[in-house]
Amino acid sequence: MKNLIFAALLGGLIVLAGIKIVGAPTETNPAAQKQSAFDRVIATHTLRCAYASYDPFLIVGQDKKITGIFHDAVEGAAKRLGLKVEWTEEVGYGNINTGFATGRYDAFCAGLWPAGTRAANTIFSRAVVWDPVGVWARADDTRFDGHMDALNDPAYKISMIEGDATAAMADALFPKAGRVAMSQNQSIGEEVSQVTSNKADAVFQDYLSADLFLQHTPGSLKNLSPDKPALIYALTIGFDVHEVELKNMLDVVLSDMDRDGTTRGIVKTYLGDKSNLLFMSKINLRHINLIAVLSK
Repeated sequence: MKNLIFAALLGGLIVLAGIKIVGAPTETNPAAQKQSAFDRVIATHTLRCAYASYDPFLIVGQDKKITGIFHDAVEGAAKRLGLKVEWTEEVGYGNINTGFATGRYDAFCAGLWPAGTRAANTIFSRAVVWDPVGVWARADDTRFDGHMDALNDPAYKISMIEGDATAAMADALFPKAGRVAMSQNQSIGEEVSQVTSNKADAVFQDYLSADLFLQHTPGSLKNLSPDKPALIYALTIGFDVHEVELKNMLDVVLSDMDRDGTTRGIVKTYLGDKSNLLFMSKINLRHINLIAVLSK
C-alpha cells in the first residue's frame, strides 16, 4: 500500500514539473512568442520600410511622394519576391532601432552605412551600391592642404552625428581631434553647416551629398582627399539584429539585381554619368579622377 501511495505522489510531482516546464517559456520569456519580421512579411506579403531623406538615395518630395535609388531598388527587389512595399515611417538615422524594437517596421530602406556603433542591434544587407566618403573643410581653409592627417589634433574639431557612422569615422582617422556632436535628429545639412559656420574644422561626407550641398552653396567647401576617397562604405538596407532570414532573402535578390544590371540602370536614371561613383569598389581607384566625374 505504501508503495502505491508513493508511486501516486511521485507521478503527481512529475506531472506538475512537466506543466511548469511547458509553461516556463511564456512566463519567463514572453519575447519567445513574438512573431519575427520575416514571418510577418511572408504571411502578409508586405515589407514595411522606414526611411530618411537622403538625396539621391531616398528623395521625399514636397507632396511626400518617395523616389530615389533605394526606393526603386527596394521596390524592384520586393516585386521579384512577390511582396509589396509599405513606406511606413520617416525616422532619424540615429534612432532607427527604436522602431525595430517596437515592431513598427521591418527594415530601414533608405541606405545605411554599416558601422560598429550599430552592430550590436542592427544587421545589414549586402551592398546595394558603394559610397565614397571624403573629408571636407571650408574652401578658404588652407591649414590641411596636402596633409589631412594634421586634423588629428585636439586643436581641431570634427562635425559628427552621435550614434552615426560619421562618429566611427572620426574615431578611426582622427581620434585626437575634438568633436562637434550633433543630435540624432539633426540633418546631414546641419552637420555640414557646422563647418561652413566655423563651429567645426572638417566633416566626413559622401561625395554626392557634398556635391548637392555645393550646388546650393557654391565655393563653400573643399575636399581634403580629392583624388581618392578617405573611405568607401557600403550602402545597405538595415534590419533588426535577429532578422537573419529576412536579410538573407533580400540579399539573394539584391545579388541578382546587381548581376543582371538592374541596379546599375536604376542608379544611372538618377545620376547619369556620375553613376560610376557608386560602383567604385569594383574598379581600380587609381584610374578614376573623382573631380572629373563630379564635374560632369
